[in-house]
Amino acid sequence: MASGFHAASASLGTYPLSNGPGNHGFAGRGSMSGLGTPHAPFLNRCPMDDASPHCSWGNMNATNTNPYTTRPHTGTTRTYEFVVTKETAAPDGIDTELLLVNSQFPGPLVECDWGDSLEITVRNNILDEGTAIHWHGMLQQDSPWMDGVPGIAQCPIAPGSSYTYLFKPDLYGTGWYHSHFAAQAVSGFAGPMVVHGPNHVDYDIDIGPVVVSEYFHQYYDVITQGFLDNKVEVTLSDNNMINGKNSYQDNGAPLASFNFTSGKTHRLRLINTSAFAVQKISIDGYKMRVIANDYVPIVPYETDVVTLAAGQRSDVLVDATGGPSDSMWLRTYKPPNCSPGKNGSYLATAAIFYEKADRTQMPSTQAGENAYNHYCGNDPLSRTVPVYALTPDNEPSVTEVLPVELRPNGSSNLWFMANRTFRVDYNAPQLLGARDGAVEFPHIQNVHDYGSNASLRFVVENTGVQPHPVHLHGHNFMVLQEGTCDDNETVFPYGQPDFAHVYSPGEASYHFGGGPDPFHFHDRRADESPADKYRRQGPGYGPPDQGPDQEPDQGPDQGPDQGGPGQGPPGQGPPGPGGRPRPNIIGNYGSCWDGSIVNPQNPQRRDTQMLLPGHYIVIQFELDNPGIWPLHCHIAWHLSGGMGWMILERPDEILNSMNIANAMSQTCDDWHAWTANNIVDQIDGGL
Repeated sequence: MASGFHAASASLGTYPLSNGPGNHGFAGRGSMSGLGTPHAPFLNRCPMDDASPHCSWGNMNATNTNPYTTRPHTGTTRTYEFVVTKETAAPDGIDTELLLVNSQFPGPLVECDWGDSLEITVRNNILDEGTAIHWHGMLQQDSPWMDGVPGIAQCPIAPGSSYTYLFKPDLYGTGWYHSHFAAQAVSGFAGPMVVHGPNHVDYDIDIGPVVVSEYFHQYYDVITQGFLDNKVEVTLSDNNMINGKNSYQDNGAPLASFNFTSGKTHRLRLINTSAFAVQKISIDGYKMRVIANDYVPIVPYETDVVTLAAGQRSDVLVDATGGPSDSMWLRTYKPPNCSPGKNGSYLATAAIFYEKADRTQMPSTQAGENAYNHYCGNDPLSRTVPVYALTPDNEPSVTEVLPVELRPNGSSNLWFMANRTFRVDYNAPQLLGARDGAVEFPHIQNVHDYGSNASLRFVVENTGVQPHPVHLHGHNFMVLQEGTCDDNETVFPYGQPDFAHVYSPGEASYHFGGGPDPFHFHDRRADESPADKYRRQGPGYGPPDQGPDQEPDQGPDQGPDQGGPGQGPPGQGPPGPGGRPRPNIIGNYGSCWDGSIVNPQNPQRRDTQMLLPGHYIVIQFELDNPGIWPLHCHIAWHLSGGMGWMILERPDEILNSMNIANAMSQTCDDWHAWTANNIVDQIDGGL
């Protein structure tokens, strides 16, 4: 059975390329997206299963079914058609060059039931760029060639060509899609995705996606080139958006709005599609119950603000306890110390109107006490407990420490993980090479063959002052622990050569001419930038500083160590707190982790986790999904600058796969033909 449910194939020109004049300050039917408008439909539970009053998953639920191994099968395929174009649009009232899907911003909602298959045909009408779409958070079990990463899972879709993604969503909940070609997602190429599945907490109304993102008035390639040219400087964002809507400097561009019904419980699907920004989402005067993070249902907990790093999602329930004529503000705020931005760019608001509210009037509610807090991290691991319990292996097959470094590289600086950076080759996808038995890749592609090992544990360590939302393709990982790294001597106990010095943003600017005063962000104090601290106190200024949020302040490191690289043994690191031995590790690196685990019987799972400045995270996952899966920072500029680690998993099961060859054949032929006559200006790592 096939279905064209919500086949998002609107012809170009159907939507005006602005959000229209608005209605009393709020977006209406003239918007580039129906999301966040009064006529946006509520989402239905299992809306596709018309032949039966029951949902396709039957008795499967969040507590009795392991979604990584067991899922329903409906036999139904949902079809969509996407046309990707580069167009001038003005969602916040300022003409900007954007990449749009079916002329919409955000792109159209992809919606299906758990157990369905998706068939999404993408036509690239960008005249001078390739493209590809990644379905963020989808495991792509049995279909790694559909992950949508050019140079890894496919050749790019050439201008004028099309490619059909066909896969079965493994998990259910709230997700999104975005281009993974260079930093195209920064310029609007992203949209929400909902896979309807079992509910472990009852509610009445599904409001649908609440897509939040910072917004730039420059095209993504200008920003990327500027970042590389200026070493570490990032173009400051111009605005912040909710479902693609907000005014710019009070220019009257319309805002988003949502509909509440008094006495009902509402589900909001919060999605951060930002290139960089940490987003703090709150509703004036209301609490939210968090019921899922990424595609993982969790034991509900209550909060008044949800913090999302780039790429993360949270599903929340809100009880409409107000009166029928009430209204209030929903806010998303990106703290200046977490995310760069121009004055006036940090806050976006949307109105929530009850059924009898006066929509000609703006809400008059005030922000809650935590709406503008400056803590950049996610909620504590102890609060985020998966509903379906899984216990990690005590002794994983491989444990590896990945220190994150920013290093000078001639005219620029690049990001390194455990002494490696990356750059993909669009013309030779890695998965196709693995299919042909070529498991030795060029060093610059940073592919690591983990063979047939059963499980993998990474200790990812961040000694700089920028955050890193760490995202893994092909898996949900368990987050075993997070904490502080005291100093670089812990991470690099055997010393570093001068060229491998870890540079913070302020320090790199100070030494390499990227500007005397870089943007003020990511210091753990909101009142002083890393560069100011460096100039005031110099390198080696003493112990970490306790800022107002009581999180350790990680300034520039203590200067290059005098010892050579890798002088010590590769196994046991120095003892942790209390003299406990640290786990055995690969590489000549020290581990900041003391071996403890938060909730060891059932740790948090998700596909993206924030790694704070001066901190580490410990993640672990089963190697049960043959493919090549990137582990990378989800900040666009960090990924462009090489912060990615490619995991080759179970290569023997990839060898000679006809599915891989057949899926890539026409797309690679089209790409090779186009590049034979056109120069691809790949200025970055390619993803």
